[in-house]
This record gives sequence, structure tokens and C-alpha cells, in this order.
Amino acid sequence: MHPILFQLGPLGVYSYGASIALGGVLSCLFWRPRRERMGLRSEDDFWLLVNVLLFSAFIGGRLLFLAEYTRPFSREFWTSLVSLSRGFSIMGAFLGVTTGLWWLSRRLATPLPRLLDYVCVPMPLWHAFGRLGCFMAGCCFGRPSDLSWAVTFRDPRSMVAPALLGRPLHPAQLYEAVGDLLIAGVLYYWVLPAVERSRQPRGTVVAAYFLAYATLRFITEFFRGDVVRMPGLGMTAAQGLSVLMALAAIGIYLYVRRRAQACTRP
Repeated sequence: MHPILFQLGPLGVYSYGASIALGGVLSCLFWRPRRERMGLRSEDDFWLLVNVLLFSAFIGGRLLFLAEYTRPFSREFWTSLVSLSRGFSIMGAFLGVTTGLWWLSRRLATPLPRLLDYVCVPMPLWHAFGRLGCFMAGCCFGRPSDLSWAVTFRDPRSMVAPALLGRPLHPAQLYEAVGDLLIAGVLYYWVLPAVERSRQPRGTVVAAYFLAYATLRFITEFFRGDVVRMPGLGMTAAQGLSVLMALAAIGIYLYVRRRAQACTRP
């Protein structure tokens, strides 16, 4: 594939970073005109939101990647810590962003479910761009496959395991990207309108997103070739986190629905 999109003298522009940046720009184009509906009172509040999302996602994603894929304080640990082209876990980003938005909601005195609902709508679209970047970089690669749509990575600069270079693999990154696009469409066309029309309580979007992505990730892990397995449990670390994420989604929905029902009682 193309781990480096193009070269500007000694500076290489990485496909992974460029894809994530493009997804971030598109997400901002969704959020900005809905600033007031999100509970943001000023332009400064909007840019504070953007910065909180960027930093909390990066920190959470990088820390969980280091915990899963590197030995503490090893050479790979330090290389991944400062890398601009690798070293990110989407599950860690979920934890980081949720924590960052909890802090922001308290600072701005904005209900957290309201803020999370709007933040979550374009997130799977952003994630889909990230997976396209993964595909071009060769990270999050799939297991060997003999299917007609299997892909073969040959560039030694890619992040595919050396033993799998030149072998047909499941395009696991594209499986997840397609799933993310479907989730984004459902959230935008059905779930968010139901919340805005008061057919569902605020917090439903984030619950639906968490449940849908947890299901998607649990399934796509079966096709991944870079998984970290949990000893004795018969599943990967990401599948274990997916189960916890699904349970959290159900808990969130039950909580916001019960709270909404309590507010409508005479």
C-alpha cells in the first residue's frame, strides 16, 4: 500500500495521519453549525471542545496501545510513545474522549448526554477515515486468507508483520471502515432525529454508538492478525473491552430512559 502519502524533501506525509486529519475536519464541519444545540455558548467553547477531543483521544489511544502492544520502557515502548505514524488504540480513544467530555461538561455546565450525543454522530465517520489510513499504512492488518478479495502488502515500510508481507490477508481495516460508515448513517438519519424530536431521551445516540461499535469490533477481531489474546478467556483484549463497552451502552440507555421518564411524571 502507501504508508507515506507523499514526500516533501526530508519530510514524509504519512497516509495514516492525513486520513485522520481529513476525518477530523469533516467532523468539525458537522459540529460547528450545531454548536448551540450541543450546549456550547460561544466560539471559544467550540474550539475548547475540539482541543479536548484531540488531546483526550490521542492520550487515551496512545496509552492503551502502549499497554497492549509494548513491553514497559522497552525500545519499542519509547519509539511508539513519540511516533507520528503508529501507536493508537481506538478503544483507548473511547475511554479518553469520554473522560475529556465529562470534564468539559462540568466546566461548561452542559449536560453530558447532550454533548456526547452530538459528538458521537460523526465519530464513526472519522473512525472510518482512520481505518482507511490503517489500510494504507498496513497497521491493524488481517489474518491470512485465500478469499478473492484478500489483499497483499509488499512495502517493507508498512506495519504488517514481516512474516506476513507478500501473503494474501483479510482486509480487516476495510471491514471495519464499512461497518463504521453504516453506523454513522444510522446515527445521523435515524437515531439523532429521534432524540431531537424527543422520541428518545438524550444519551440514546451515545448508547447506540457504543453498542454498535462494540458489536462491530467483536466481530472484526476474528479477522485481525495483530490481536492480543486474553489468557484463559478464549477472546482477544479488544473483544473483552467490547463486551464491557456493550454493557456500558445498555446501562447508559437504561439510565437516561429512566431519568427521562422520571422528569415527565406529574
